[in-house]
Amino acid sequence: MSRPRQTPSLDLPPDDLAGFPSRPLSPLYPLFRVVRKGRNPWWFGSGMTGRFDLPEPDGTCYLAGDPLSALLELIGPDIESGAVSSDFFRDRRLRGLRVPEEMELSDLTSRRASSFGITAEIGSLVPYTIPQAWAARLRAEGSGGVIYWLRHDPSRSEGYALFGLHGERKRWKKGKELPISRELTERLEEVCGIAVLPVPRASQLRVIGE
Repeated sequence: MSRPRQTPSLDLPPDDLAGFPSRPLSPLYPLFRVVRKGRNPWWFGSGMTGRFDLPEPDGTCYLAGDPLSALLELIGPDIESGAVSSDFFRDRRLRGLRVPEEMELSDLTSRRASSFGITAEIGSLVPYTIPQAWAARLRAEGSGGVIYWLRHDPSRSEGYALFGLHGERKRWKKGKELPISRELTERLEEVCGIAVLPVPRASQLRVIGE
């Protein structure tokens, strides 16, 4: 019997993932991440609040393939009426990064992954119980991470969730810390229709009923 179309089609991973499609991530490939000012961008977290988080002693580090996608993933849950406050970016910085050596990542965007039960829902399904189970299973198979479609970018940009031991990578190159530029926020409005609005000063506010 087929399952109702209103229910998720993604199940827990099978026991046998031999031959699961993979793709190398080269040290020449540019990656991007938005982090708070002064923070190490190479943080492998185990808070189990991220889509592909792993429990300690392992962890996961999330990156995007371009600056705009990194920004969309940051603000996605906080967009209200197509706008975001400029204060949201004030203490955040964009980092351009590269992995120190080639890594082999499980490719969740490959059509071959469908034979193992993967659907595009793995990049959008909430809560994260099932995607985290896939992450743990792939990690157990020796995967260095996963390539997936980013949830908050409708253009289907790729995201990269790297697996490793929990904590910082202090010896990895941190890239240059750049403020969220006006050019990037203008692209956010032009390409995505998301306005970045300044917080009004007290003198600009009017109390209704006065």
